[in-house]
Amino acid sequence: MLTIENADEYFSRHLLQRQWSALSAEQKDAALKMASDDICGRLKISELDETCVFQLCAAYEQAVFLGSNIDNLIAGTEILSENIEGVGGRTYQTKTDSGFSPRALLFLERISVASPVTQLGRG
Repeated sequence: MLTIENADEYFSRHLLQRQWSALSAEQKDAALKMASDDICGRLKISELDETCVFQLCAAYEQAVFLGSNIDNLIAGTEILSENIEGVGGRTYQTKTDSGFSPRALLFLERISVASPVTQLGRG
């Protein structure tokens, strides 16, 4: 089940544990809800199958991605380069990705591999 407690356990041994822990309880709850909606929308299902570890992992990965990157996702831009010498400066580019965590997408790809669509052929 997607709960803050389960997400905290998931991230307890994760490289992004610090980013997840920095979110307030309200932000974590919102990130989990948004992530669940994102994954369901991507898979064209009405709710997550809590017995599918790939769906749960994808949702957790999407939640931390959203929580850590929401400002950039809303702005629609990302830093392309940054100059630290002298006065400094930044270059931005318009984001072209789908707003999904790359790790969440990897888990979603595993779902299709784990349960391939049966294809019927002639002959």
